[in-house]
Parts: sequence; C-alpha cells; structure tokens
Amino acid sequence: MDRKTFLRQAAALGLGAGFFTTLLSGCSKEYLTTLGDFDVNFDGKVLIIGAGAAGLTAGHLLRQYGVDFEILEASGNFGGRVKEISDFAEFPIDLGAEWIHTDPAVLSRLINDPQVNADVDLITYQPETISLWKDGELKRRNIFSHFYSEYKFKRTTWYSFFADYIVPNIADNIRYNSPVETIDYSGTGVTVRTNNGYVYTADKVLVTVPVSILQKGLIDFIPGLPTNKTDALDRIDFPDGIKVFISFAERFYPDLTYIGGLGDIVSGDDKIFYDAAFRKDSPDHVLALFNVGESAAEYTSLGSDEAIINRVMEQLDEIFDGKASQHYQNHVIQNWSAEPYIQGSYSHHGSGMDDIISTLLEPLDGKVFFSGEALNEEGNTSTVHGAGESSFPVVKRMLQEV
Repeated sequence: MDRKTFLRQAAALGLGAGFFTTLLSGCSKEYLTTLGDFDVNFDGKVLIIGAGAAGLTAGHLLRQYGVDFEILEASGNFGGRVKEISDFAEFPIDLGAEWIHTDPAVLSRLINDPQVNADVDLITYQPETISLWKDGELKRRNIFSHFYSEYKFKRTTWYSFFADYIVPNIADNIRYNSPVETIDYSGTGVTVRTNNGYVYTADKVLVTVPVSILQKGLIDFIPGLPTNKTDALDRIDFPDGIKVFISFAERFYPDLTYIGGLGDIVSGDDKIFYDAAFRKDSPDHVLALFNVGESAAEYTSLGSDEAIINRVMEQLDEIFDGKASQHYQNHVIQNWSAEPYIQGSYSHHGSGMDDIISTLLEPLDGKVFFSGEALNEEGNTSTVHGAGESSFPVVKRMLQEV
C-alpha cells in the first residue's frame, strides 16, 4: 500500500493523519549528507548559535575540516530538543525526540567518518496492539500494525548518540549558559552579545535555534531581518508540545492508543499514549503521552506539573476504567512549551514549504547563515536527523564562499 492510500484508509477507519504522516516521513527519499572533498576557501572563525542537533552537527563538521569555531548554548546542557533521563526506568528515557524516522544508516551519515561505525542497538518499532479513543469508546485498530514500522533506540537514546559520537570531539568549544541577545553583522565581521554580558566576534555565524525563538524576536539582528525572512517565519507553525512518562506496577494498555478522529487530519494534532518500554526487554511498565499541536495546550497551559499529571491520570482512568490510579508508581513530565529556549515542539510547514525554506536559508550579507529541523531542503523537517542533515549543505557553503 502506498502512503496516500494508507492515509485515506486510516481516515476512513477514524485515525487522524497527523501522527502517521510524521512517523512515515522515512518514506521520503534519503538525503546523502556526506560532504566529500571540496576546496575550503574560508580560514576565519565561525560562531554557532545553539547546541541542538543542527548546531552540534555543524560543529562536528567544522572540526573535521579544521575550522575554528565556538558554540554558544543558551541552556546548561547540549541537545536542545534531544534530552534524556536515565534514572526513571531500567532503560533511558527520551524526554524529547525519540523515533528514528528513516533508515538507521542516517546515524553513520551524521558522523560523516567512514572510520567510525555507529554501533547502536536498535529495535523495529511496529506496534502490534493499536487502539483509538474517540467519543468515550476505546476501539481496536490492530490492522494498522501491518502498515506501519520504523526504528527506535533500544538501550540508548538520541541524546546518547550525540553524547557518544559527536560531542566528545567538540566539547571544549561549547559555551553553556550563553543566551544570545544580539547578532550584529553590520561591520566587516559579526559581533554576538549574550545576556550575561559576553561579546564574541567571528567572520561568520550559523544560527540553529528553534524557529520559535526567531519568530518571537528573542534575538535582535543588526540590521534587522529582511521582510521576506520574517514573512517566511510567520508561515511556519510551531505548536505546543509535551511528553509525560508514567510508570505502573502492571501493564493494562495497548502498544499504542491514538486520541482523536477525522478532525485531526485537518488540525494536525498528534496525541497518543504509547508503551515506552515496547521491545526494550525491560521489566518496567512505562506508558507515555506524546502530544503536539493545539490540543497540547490542554496540558501546557495548566501552569504546574502537578496539575498536568492530575489531568493525564483523570483521562487514563476514564480510558482504562480506573486502572491508571490503581497501578500508578511514578511520573516525569517534559513540558517543551515551558522551556525558555525552545517554547514549543517542532516546525509544521503549510503550503509553499520549499519557498519558505529557501528564503530562510539565504544568508545575511554572506555572514549570517541558518540551519535546523525547520530548514531541511530534502523534506526531512521536524526530525532529529533532518536537523543534523540541514547543517551539511550550509557548512559546505560557508566554507566554499570567501
């Protein structure tokens, strides 16, 4: 069954398309990220703004090509929307990005070194029991187990991948707790100021922050961003996002429970409860909530983790006849909308996606460049590998142009 046929049949059976559209993104063509040999015409310094997947990958590439660089990270840790907690369950938990939405060979391509093998233990993520909660009724939809399959980490995480293969080579170049306030490219070089009073200078700057930060004007550009860029930014939706992990004494839930119906095809909301321990070979029972879109505001706007978990537990008790409260043990909440340097989930592009991306990728005066999950030219937006891949052509352009 092709992708469009699958989505039509999903709609006919009452499953929203938003979640499956994202998960099936691996069906798109692969993006060959290897830079290969080319003439490096740049011998100056680069400042990278943001130590998420795009920024870390860019630093990794610059190190491989012997270019001087620093990474300014607003928070106290690397990863951006890639985040791990290791003491909640018997296996590490991905509080942020979790799935590998493409062929796992992408891990080696991100490393960009034929001498290094990304030896990572993966699982095939193909839920066997799938249900739909709609109009107060839990309906089985196991038929979809035959049409959906991708990959997840088994004993590690996306965060661990970067920690093991990317960060060790560039750790000394990362400056933490350095939120950028101003990028001044009016002179011969670029001057960057952080809110703690530090000033950095470079020949070129690569901005990899979430588009939400640019949309809200939290970084001041001198001169200001051109109108075509601000208009392009306004055409990207960056909705609320939250993940909640709950450990239970017993398992009472299917592999995947989708919340919603036909309306989600229009709204693009993704709201699922899923078995986070699926094929992890773990004795723990961990159920997770993944919610991105307008509906996520139901939780993100509550103001406290206590209010959020109470609302989630109420809903789980309704769906599973009170078994959630009966078997509850512990929980952890990651409210991405409340993170000051993220403020949401990930990009959702509407019509004119290619035009939006090409406009935002165009550098400012040949000195300020952009990359990130929202700016992947090959259609792999909204993904970790897409964020990393987006830095490859940008870094090459930076190093080729004088």
